[in-house]
Amino acid sequence: MAYTVRFASSPADLDAGYKLRRDVFEIEQNIPRPLDRDAFDYSADHVVAFDEKGACVGTGRVVRVDARTAQIGRMAVVKEQRKNGIGALVLEALERMAGMRGISDLTVNSQLPAESFYKNRGFARVSDVFLDQGVPHVVMKKTIVK
Repeated sequence: MAYTVRFASSPADLDAGYKLRRDVFEIEQNIPRPLDRDAFDYSADHVVAFDEKGACVGTGRVVRVDARTAQIGRMAVVKEQRKNGIGALVLEALERMAGMRGISDLTVNSQLPAESFYKNRGFARVSDVFLDQGVPHVVMKKTIVK
């Protein structure tokens, strides 16, 4: 199946990404909704992925932390489409966006089951396991080439 991955440039794109995040985080993972949305959503660069039927199947965001660093977050892929490469496509687009913004270092607070996904894409663990909303995470970092 072919996917269209783009920077979220319209309210409809953002709404589609937010709905997918709700479905994955709030419904599937039982994370309280107010904790999924935060003030960083307004300053973040968002990416959305759509399938051939126009359904949003992936999303993520990148938030600038300082002059050289940004944090990847809120990555979500619809459950039925996982393992089809959508997450990798979204992450690649987020890395491109960060590079265009002059970012050289990326961090991600990875849920433990996703650690190998990030490791396979050049991220390295830099923390011990910690709980975020009751979910085990680790901090991972990567330097990107511009």
